This record gives sequence, C-alpha cells and structure tokens, in this order.
Amino acid sequence: MSKKIKIGVIGAGAIAEHAHLNGYSLIPELCEIRAICDVNKARAEEMAAKFKIPEVYTDHKEMLLKADIDAVSVCTPNKFHAPQTIDACNAGKHVLCEKPMATSIKECEEMIEAAVRNNIQLMVGFTHRFYNYNQKARKLILEGVIGKPFMIRVRFAHEGPYISWPAKSNWFFNKEMAGGGALLDMGIHALDIMRFLVGDIKDISANINTLVRTIEVEDNAVCSVNFENGAMGYLEVGWSSKAGVLGIEVYGEDGSMVIDYSTPLKIYIDKKKAIGGPGWVELKDCTGGGWDAEMKAFVEALLNNEPVPVNGFDGLKGVKLATAAYKSNAEGIKVTL
Repeated sequence: MSKKIKIGVIGAGAIAEHAHLNGYSLIPELCEIRAICDVNKARAEEMAAKFKIPEVYTDHKEMLLKADIDAVSVCTPNKFHAPQTIDACNAGKHVLCEKPMATSIKECEEMIEAAVRNNIQLMVGFTHRFYNYNQKARKLILEGVIGKPFMIRVRFAHEGPYISWPAKSNWFFNKEMAGGGALLDMGIHALDIMRFLVGDIKDISANINTLVRTIEVEDNAVCSVNFENGAMGYLEVGWSSKAGVLGIEVYGEDGSMVIDYSTPLKIYIDKKKAIGGPGWVELKDCTGGGWDAEMKAFVEALLNNEPVPVNGFDGLKGVKLATAAYKSNAEGIKVTL
C-alpha cells in the first residue's frame, strides 16, 4: 500500500453520513475524504464540518473536474445513481454506488459499460454481505457444514424511512426519485443475500402491495424464488412493521443455521458433523462488520489493485431480480430470469 485513496462523496444525506462518511473516517491510514457534494449546500457544509472535509461542491460534475480525488461514493436518490456513476467513470474515478445500482436494467448496463470503457472499478453497496455473521455463514455453507442447502428464508422489515431510518428528505416515497418502495430498498438486499448464501436465482414470484402507509410506492412485499441449484426460498420485506423477528434461516440436508439479527449466528448440525452430537451451537465471534467493513473493502481493493468484492454485475443481477418481481406482481405470473 503505497498511498492513501482520496475520496469524494456525492450526496450528503443520511446514508452518506452514517455509512460512507463515517466508514471512511474510521480508516484514516487508508483513505482521506477530500470533497463532498450536495445540491443542498447547507447540508454539504454541515457534513464537511463534521468530518473535516476541505472542499464543498453543489455540482457533482464540478467536483469531478476540480477535486483531487481517486474515487467517489454515490449516495444520492436512486434516480441519480446511473448518470452520476457514469460521469464519475468518464472522469476516471472509481465508484462505490449505493444500492439499488439504478432504477432500470438499461441504466445498470450503461454503468457497467462506462466502467469497463474507462478501466474503472465499480462497486455496489450490498452492505449485508459485509456483516461478519453473513460472511461466516457463507464460509460454513461452502464448507458443507449443514450439507447442501435446500431452503432459505429472509425477513428484512421495519417501520420504514423517517422512523426506523433517519432519512433527511422525502425522496424514498417519491416513485420518480426512488423507482420503487420496500422491495427496491430492502428487497434488493434480501435478494442479494440469498444469492450470496445459496446461489443464483432462476425464477421469482411476487406479491407486492401498499398495505399501511399512504405513499406512492409499496410498503410490503413477499417473494418466492427458485435457485439454479434446485433450492427454494422466500423473502418478506416491509416498511410498516413493528418489532419482530429479523434475519435469515438456511436449511440444509445435514443441519440448519439461523442468522438472527439481534443475536449471534446459531447453527444446528445433525448427524455426525456436530461435536458432541446434534444440537444448536452459537457462534459468538460473528458480530460486527457492515458499513464500516464495506468501505474498508472498497478502499483496500483500490489500494491493492484487486477486483472489488461486489461489482456492477452483482448490482445488475439485483435490479434484474427486482424488475422481474414487479413484473410478476403486475401480471400474476412466475417470471424466469
């Protein structure tokens, strides 16, 4: 590692503050935040003061042209992910783009093309991959500890933006700005973690609705999927849930694992794989990770000239799955990818 990565951040909202800016600030030996941009100058100046960022911009193109930066985080509303990422790629800056990668398959493909054309690293912010319990779960599944997985269940649900999540503006509920609701926000995480743990998905059936809130986009979604390896799965995501169970369950031929987001990873190992016989084992060394680990992984990949751990093709697959889910719900059909 011969130098620090110089970072610019586009967007100064809640995800920038709590995830990207905070994450980068924790690894000063690896990177420095040189510039921040937001159309709301007061908000950008507030973040600049909090994180000691020397340069403030209100136009991302001006920042890309003038700031001494190597890479950017794109932390704006979903509608702007594609054009801002493409502008950054064309300016020779590596990109960590928040999820969803974009609001259409075409935009995702254009982002990937811009990154390839300019020899740019493009990473997509699937934070759940970076939680230590999900990393450990993937490792154990690949090692065959629970045998071949045949079923996965994921539930990511809370009371939604502005209650469970301190969003700074109302764009989450604006269909033009967001492109979708709970499915495109939390569902895109759930679909990706399914792929991360079990494998690629071949088809999806979805039931998507606005059940509680008076908003332009959905506040709840349930999806059923089939995997290319023969496994099955289902997910529930929502923006109107009070306290309840959150997490992931994976069932294999030799055992199962429960990734309860409030407790350590638990594994039930059957047959002779368990030390001392079958039973639940809690792995208490699996807490931590998430946003901080995500920012560090992005910076380290750039410093070491290695591929980023979650690339544009992963982001594209997530948007393809979400698009298929919306189609399934609208037409009442199972959609094959």
